[in-house]
Amino acid sequence: MNLEIPAALLKEDEDSTNQRILDSARSLYIEYGLRRTTMEDVAKQAGMGRATLYRRFSEKDHLFKAVILRDLQRHLVIIENAIRDMNSALDGLLEAFVQFCGLINANELLQRLLKSEPDHVLPYLTTDFEAIMMFARQYLSMQLQRGQKLGHIKASDPAITAEMLLRLTQSLMLSPKGVIDPASEKSLRQFVENYLRPLLTP
Repeated sequence: MNLEIPAALLKEDEDSTNQRILDSARSLYIEYGLRRTTMEDVAKQAGMGRATLYRRFSEKDHLFKAVILRDLQRHLVIIENAIRDMNSALDGLLEAFVQFCGLINANELLQRLLKSEPDHVLPYLTTDFEAIMMFARQYLSMQLQRGQKLGHIKASDPAITAEMLLRLTQSLMLSPKGVIDPASEKSLRQFVENYLRPLLTP
């Protein structure tokens, strides 16, 4: 039995108008940045009136969060496809770590904003990260417990192990320059095999 990602987390909003808005906002954020992109710019790019946009996303902050959430959902779909056929919960967990670190590092929007407007995006990944951390820790803890019961993962406090993995991911996202290179799949896999697998193997 492998790591499981809840179907609800993989499902995108099927509303075509919302998708057009998110596509438009994302392309403008990449081209001009978050600070310079106005709601009026997004409405024009999406080919709709401001009133239509504001009925769906009342604030710029809500729109930005929706764009980021959709990116994360798409990353989860890729991860789910990568781990679906793995028989070991440990193999699935480690592959998910490699995939997620690589996808975040290759995310054009996130990397653009981290370099050009860190003051705007960093709060979402630091001070405002606690809510995401709490949810992710609870979910990952349950997955670790499942793997431990199956004998695939070393017995340890699942909450502490989950937080360690999440904080490691957060660190690689915010400080990518180091011995562990999140831009290199080879580097990530070497780290996983040499350090994380021995740590988690029963």
